[in-house]
Amino acid sequence: MALKIEPSKCIECGACELACGYHWDRAFSPITSSIMTYRTREKKNYFGLILKEEENLVLGRPEGVEVQRIGAVEEGVEADASAKPIMLREGCDMCDGFDNLLCVQYCPTGAMYQE
Repeated sequence: MALKIEPSKCIECGACELACGYHWDRAFSPITSSIMTYRTREKKNYFGLILKEEENLVLGRPEGVEVQRIGAVEEGVEADASAKPIMLREGCDMCDGFDNLLCVQYCPTGAMYQE
């Protein structure tokens, strides 16, 4: 079972963040979520999702999904400060202790799904 992201379906509602935060804290707090929505300063109305796994960051953007190894830095690319909060959070544990993935269950558009 794997968690997948379809970024073109995301409406940045934050339901996945709240559901994931509930998994970790039993409170609707996105600060502890393994998922984070983000916006960029360069493009108007451009946003995406970041999913922190144990060893990877899965970046879901309108142009597609990219997986980056945590700790790997591309030469000549400066890290944006908006990426730092996700690094302080726990990696996704596939909702251990719950019957279903909460982010998938509460995503209203199907942007997050499991295979």
